[in-house]
Amino acid sequence: MTTNDLIDGAIGVLQDLPAHADRLAQWTLGNAWWIALLVLAVFGAVGAGRLLAARRPLADRGALELLPTTGFDPKVEEVIRFAHQLTRAHKSISRWNLTPARGTAIRIRFNCSGGPLTMRVEGPSKALSVLRHQGYAQCEMQLVEDGLPVRERPQIQLGAQSQASPRPAAA
Repeated sequence: MTTNDLIDGAIGVLQDLPAHADRLAQWTLGNAWWIALLVLAVFGAVGAGRLLAARRPLADRGALELLPTTGFDPKVEEVIRFAHQLTRAHKSISRWNLTPARGTAIRIRFNCSGGPLTMRVEGPSKALSVLRHQGYAQCEMQLVEDGLPVRERPQIQLGAQSQASPRPAAA
């Protein structure tokens, strides 16, 4: 086999390429219904797998509450260190990155209900061991024992609500 034979063979394949593309297009159009069905089945299976993979971490969540002391004034370095620690906790959930992001999410909530401002860090139980080791220097870290409510929605109130008598009805 010489170089000329190789070049002639490549030219022949390139000349037949439009005919091959036309046959492929005709076959695809003729079998489009089951190709679409196959694509839908694959996407459905991947979606169901992701849902099942996220179910266990979402069911096994815990929370830590950070209670500041009176002299709490963090420096920028401490805030950056704590943020880096949160990213490490997020990465510690699934070694092989098989758990979807919604199953490994770390949630931070600030709360001030009749006392000092507290910060609650919620996440999968596996991440709490990473979060428990280091926190802010002047904060007390407590494990939330009562468990997390199923749907705890933040209540946002804008403006002041007065307890005055209701407005008189228009006559």
